[in-house]
Amino acid sequence: MGARKDCSVTAASRGGGLARAATPGPLENKGEPPCPSPAFRRVDSMLAAVALVGVLLAIGGLGRQGVGAELGTGQGVLIDAIHANDFSAFGLQPGLYEYHKIIGHRIAMEYLRSRGIRCDRATEGPLDAERLAPYRMLFVPLASAERPPWLVSEIAAVKSFVAAGGSLFVVTDHTNVYFHAHVLRPLFAELEMASFTDAACDDGPRKLGQGAGWISITRFSPHPITSGMKCIAFQTGGCVDPRFAVAWTSERSWADAWRVGAFGEENAPGFYGDFIREPTERAGPLGVVLAKTFGSGRIVVVGDQNMLGDTFINYADNYRLWLNAAAWLLHLDHLRESAPYENWRRPRIRVHESYERAAVGVSEPWGCCHVWALLSRHYWTFANDRAAERADLIVFPYNDAPLPPEHAAAAVAHLRGGKNVLVLNAEAATLLDESGVVGRLLAVAGVARTGPRTRPDKMILEVPGGGAIHVLGPDRVLDNGTVAEPTRPPNAAEQERNQLVLDAVREALGNALSAPASKAGP
Repeated sequence: MGARKDCSVTAASRGGGLARAATPGPLENKGEPPCPSPAFRRVDSMLAAVALVGVLLAIGGLGRQGVGAELGTGQGVLIDAIHANDFSAFGLQPGLYEYHKIIGHRIAMEYLRSRGIRCDRATEGPLDAERLAPYRMLFVPLASAERPPWLVSEIAAVKSFVAAGGSLFVVTDHTNVYFHAHVLRPLFAELEMASFTDAACDDGPRKLGQGAGWISITRFSPHPITSGMKCIAFQTGGCVDPRFAVAWTSERSWADAWRVGAFGEENAPGFYGDFIREPTERAGPLGVVLAKTFGSGRIVVVGDQNMLGDTFINYADNYRLWLNAAAWLLHLDHLRESAPYENWRRPRIRVHESYERAAVGVSEPWGCCHVWALLSRHYWTFANDRAAERADLIVFPYNDAPLPPEHAAAAVAHLRGGKNVLVLNAEAATLLDESGVVGRLLAVAGVARTGPRTRPDKMILEVPGGGAIHVLGPDRVLDNGTVAEPTRPPNAAEQERNQLVLDAVREALGNALSAPASKAGP
C-alpha cells in the first residue's frame, strides 16, 4: 500500500545515503598508486579513523531512526479526545443522566485498564509521530464537526502510525450525525476506506422493536474479531466499507439516506432519513463493522457509538466484539477470553432476551430498555440468550417471554443450584399457566403448584432444595411507559418505582451480594 511504500522508500533512501557517506570520495587513481610516504600514511590513518567514526555515527543514526521505524509497536491505547467527544470518564453511573455521558465508553476502557493496559487521553493537538509512538492503538470516538478538524499533518501521522504496525479503532454512527462522516472522510480516504452518510435499517425478525433502526445483527464473516459471536445489536447505526466488512445486516435491510438542508439547518444534528425503504436506496446486506489491514497495521470501524457505550455494551455479544477487537488490535490474544470480563464484577445478573421478541432492547413504550438501564446503572448486568452462561440472578422481563426447552432446563439448573429467578410484568390471572415462564419453570422442576409466599408487591415460589422464583407484583407494569428513561432524573413516583425494582433485585440476589468478583489475570 502507498503508506508502506512511502515508509520503505524513506528508510531505504536514508540507508543509501548513510552507505554512500561511508564510501571513498570521488577522487580515483588510475593504475598502481605510488608508495605512500609516512605523512600520507598518517593522513590515511586519520581518514580511516574519520571513516570509522562516520560508520559508528551512521549506526547510531540508524538506531535513532529505529525509534521511528518502531512506530506503531508500542503498548496501550491512546483515546483521541481532540477530534471527538470522549466521555469514557463518565458512563452509566448513579446520578448521571446526560445522554452523551451515560453512553460513554467507560466500561470498555476500565476493563482494559484492569488487565494492565495503559489507556490515556489526548485532549489537545496535534497528533504526531511522537504522541503516537508509545501506543499500539489509537481509539477515535464519534467525531463531531464542532471539534478541531483533522490537520493534514495529523492524517499523515496516523497513516504512518498504522502502516508501521499500529492499530486504529474508529467509532462511526448513523447518517452524517454531527457531520462525522464528512469529518472522517479525508482520514478514511488516506487509509483507503469509503465513508457513508446512510443509516443501516432492517426489517422483519432483525428489528428489535417496531422501528427499523434498533436491529440485531447475526451475519458474520470469519475473522478474529467475530470469533465466538452469535449476535450484536445497534441502536440506529450506520454503514461501513463493504469491501472490508465482517458483520452484515440481513437481505431485508437497506441504507436509509440522510436528510439535510442548506448549511445543515434542516433536520440537525441527527440528519435521520425517513426510515422507509426507497427504490433508490442501497439494498442489503450492508456492512456495519469492518476489519482490515493497512501496511503492517490493523483497523477496525464500528457503525454505532451506542453499541460499545455503557448502556449497551453488555447487550447480546457487543462486549465480545470489543474484546475480540481489542485483542486483535493490541496483539494480545488473551483479551478475547470472555470469562474474565463476565466475572470481572459481582454480582452478575443475566436478563433473558430473545432477539426476535426483544424486551430490554426495545425503545417503544411496551419495551423494557429503561429497566435494563436501571439495572445496568447499579449492577453488572448482561442481556442475551446464552442460557448456559452462569449468573447470580436470572431476570425475565415478561412472564410471557419465549422460553425454549433448553433455556427452561438451564434456568431450572440455576434454581436447583440455590440461586433465584426474578420475573417482571406478570399477570396474576395467568401467572401459573404453562405457557408462561413461571409455569414452565415449575413444570420442568417438577414442583407442585402450591401456594406461594406473598408479601406486598412480591410473590415467592420455592423450589425444594434450591432457590426460588421471585415475582415482582404481579399486576405491576414495569415498562418504558412507567419507568423513567435513563436520560433524566426520575420524579417522586418514578423514584419509588425504581426503588421497588432495585429492592426486589437485592432480595433475589441474596448471598450473591457478598460474593467477591473474580480477579482477571494479566
